[in-house]
Amino acid sequence: MRRLVVLALVVVNAGLVACNKDEPKPKPTAAACAKAKVEGPLTWFHDDYAGALACAKQRGVPLVLDLWAPWCHTCLSMQSTVFMDASFKADADKFVFVALDTDREVNAAAVDKFPLSAWPTFYVIGHDESVLARFIGAASVAQFHAFLDAGTRAMKGGVVGPDEHLLNAERALAAKDLAKAESELVAALAAAPPEWPRKADALVSLIGTKSKRKDVAGCIETGEKYMDENGNAASASDFLSTATGCATDLLKKDPAVADRVKALRERAVVRWQQLAADKATPMSVDDRSDVMMYLRETLVLLDRKDEAKQVAEAQRTMLDEAAAKAANPMAAMTYNWPRAEVYVFLEKPLELVPALEKSHADLPKEYDPLARLGWIYLKAGKLEDAAKRTDQALALAYGPRKVRVLAQRAEIAAKMNDKPTERSMREQIVKLYESMPVGHANPDALAKAKQTLADFDNPPAVGSGSGSAK
Repeated sequence: MRRLVVLALVVVNAGLVACNKDEPKPKPTAAACAKAKVEGPLTWFHDDYAGALACAKQRGVPLVLDLWAPWCHTCLSMQSTVFMDASFKADADKFVFVALDTDREVNAAAVDKFPLSAWPTFYVIGHDESVLARFIGAASVAQFHAFLDAGTRAMKGGVVGPDEHLLNAERALAAKDLAKAESELVAALAAAPPEWPRKADALVSLIGTKSKRKDVAGCIETGEKYMDENGNAASASDFLSTATGCATDLLKKDPAVADRVKALRERAVVRWQQLAADKATPMSVDDRSDVMMYLRETLVLLDRKDEAKQVAEAQRTMLDEAAAKAANPMAAMTYNWPRAEVYVFLEKPLELVPALEKSHADLPKEYDPLARLGWIYLKAGKLEDAAKRTDQALALAYGPRKVRVLAQRAEIAAKMNDKPTERSMREQIVKLYESMPVGHANPDALAKAKQTLADFDNPPAVGSGSGSAK
C-alpha cells in the first residue's frame, strides 16, 4: 500500500509541475522502479510484488517472479550462480525481476495467486497478472533463457504448437486445475519436435502432476517411458526422483510389483550415475549433490550400501570444497543442508559443527544455520545442545517454515521426555497454522497438527483401531 501511495503522490506532483513549462518532467519509470537494485547482470526488487508490477507496467515489459525461501539450497544456488551469468545482461531491459521470500507474510497474497509446485518456482507474468511462462526447480542457464523467451513470445501473442499447450498447462497449474494441466502437457509432448527446448520442463511438470493426482501407475509409466529423454540438467534428476518415489509408493501397496520397481530403480541408478559422472552437465554443485543423494538413496534400496557410501564420501568432499570457495556467507549457506544430510548419512554429524557455527557467526540474523545445528545435534544424540540451538532458531524463524523448526523442537523434547515443552511446541504449531493468511494457510496441515496435539493429550489405547480386540 505504501508503494501505491507514494506513486499516487508522484503522479499528482507531476501534474502540478507540468503547468510550468520550464520544469522538466520526471521520467515515467523513475518512481515505480526506484526500489530495484542491481545484482550482477540483472536488477531485482525484493519482497515488493506491487512495486515490481507497477514498474513492469510503466516500462511495458513482463514481470519475472522468483518464489524462493532462505532454507532452500536450490533457491540460493540459482541466485548466486545462474542469475550471475553474464548472458542475462541482454535480458535486463526486457523484463522486471522480483524475488519473493515465500515465508514472509507480505508475500502471502502473491503466493496465493501464483502457487508453487516446489522451491523455487518461477513465473513470467503479464501486466494483467496472467501467466506467460512457468518453471519449477533448478534451471540451467540455457533452460532459464528458454523460459524467459517463452514468456516474451506469450506476451506478444506468438505462442503456437507445443508451446501453446505448455502455456495452457502452466496456467492450469497456477489455477490448481491438475486434470486440465495433465491433458495439456500430454498434448504438448505429442506435438513437440524432437529438439523442443522445453521438453524437460514439460516432463517434470507431467510426472509431478500425475504424482499429485495420486496416479501412481501413470507416474511410473511416465518414468519408464521418458527416463532417457529428459536431458542432462537438474530437471532430469528431479524427474527420476519423482518416478522412483512413485515406484516406492506402489511397492508399499502391492508387493507383487517388486520386480518392476527394482528394474525402474536400476535404470534410474544408471541415469544418475551418468549425470554425476558428466562434468560437462550444466548443473551447479548443489544440483550435482542432489543427484548423488538420490543415487545413494536408491543404491541403499537396492542393497548396494558399499557403493552408496562411496558416493557419499565423494559428495561430502565436493560440498566441502564448494563451501570453502563460496563468494560470500549467503552463497556458502547454500551448502548447509546438503552437507548436514550427507554428514549424518556417513554417521559423522559432529564433524560439521564448526562449519555451521561459522555460518551462524557470519549470518547472525539467519535462522537456517541455527536450525541445521539443532538438527545435527539431534542426530548425534546431544539433546541439550540440540534444544539450545533450535530455540535460538525459533527466535529468528518466521512464516510457514517456522512450523518445521517447532516440530524439530517438539521431537527433541520428546526424546528428552520433556512433556510440557513437547506439548507447548505442538500447541504453537496449531496456533501458527490458525494465524496464517491466505497464501500461507494449509487446512490439511492444520488438521494433522490438531490431531497430533489431540493424540498427545489423549494417547490412543494400545491395540485400538480397526479390527482390534474389544
